[in-house]
Amino acid sequence: MDFTEKKIDGEVIYDGKVLKLIKDKVLCPGDVVSYREIILHHGGAAILAITEDKKIFLVKQFRYAYNELLYEIPAGKLEKDEDPYDAAMRELEEETGNRADNLEYLGVIYPSCGYTSEKIHLYLATKFVKTHTNFDKDENIETYLFSLDEVKKMILNGEIKDAKTICAINYYMLKYEN
Repeated sequence: MDFTEKKIDGEVIYDGKVLKLIKDKVLCPGDVVSYREIILHHGGAAILAITEDKKIFLVKQFRYAYNELLYEIPAGKLEKDEDPYDAAMRELEEETGNRADNLEYLGVIYPSCGYTSEKIHLYLATKFVKTHTNFDKDENIETYLFSLDEVKKMILNGEIKDAKTICAINYYMLKYEN
């Protein structure tokens, strides 16, 4: 069976700095007509940065959409047509004050495949050169170092809720902890 949905018509509802919201009329299998509201997003890059003594960089920042302070791995959005590797290098330095000598691709995740085109590229960073942070004017970030065991406990007790962080830890454990 062909599960593909075909666009019949569409309109742009909102076109902003970070995202675009579209509403498409689609033809689903079985000749059923439906609508899809999709947030188009350039995507992001996130970095699991681990020091030589196996400490993990986490940043803590207020996330307005959830009205909460969250622990996350360093990350940021891609500019239009930006290479995810370049974004990862930039965001790591901006948020932690460290430049990675080694940046390895872990994989890509689709954080919410039901309504957004966003893809987040995950990287593992090791071997650092200390530089300085460079936060955006509207960013208030604190940087912390935790052991892998501490991060695992933080995930299990609900202190870490961020999907990209949980996924990056899982990629790392599947690849390096076996």
